[in-house]
Amino acid sequence: MTKKIEKIPVFDILFENEICFAVCVATSKFINREVAAFAKDYFIIINKCDEERVIGLTFYPTDGYKQICQRSLSEDEIRIFRKNKNRFIKVLSSDDGRVYELKNWSFKVPYNRIRQKLKRNISGGD
Repeated sequence: MTKKIEKIPVFDILFENEICFAVCVATSKFINREVAAFAKDYFIIINKCDEERVIGLTFYPTDGYKQICQRSLSEDEIRIFRKNKNRFIKVLSSDDGRVYELKNWSFKVPYNRIRQKLKRNISGGD
């Protein structure tokens, strides 16, 4: 008899390690005369500097944003997010999708702080 390995939801690991994150929901549509297809992709983004603190989770670099890493959510994790949606606020919404942050813990604030620090380091400023 094999034992089922229980996976720890990504949210538990992020909270345990006090890592700031945002949940993104990307929407895609394909419509032509014969077919209409709609899809939603759920993923989490964290700052790259926090990547080493999430042992056991695989985050990937994002295209166009060097300081951000992302990870797709599993079906179970999507259910957990939906069940706890009252803990989040929608901070961005467009035809391409939505971005949610925790009500009392903005992802944008540390993101902008890190981005400014990187700009100063690159430009040689203090």
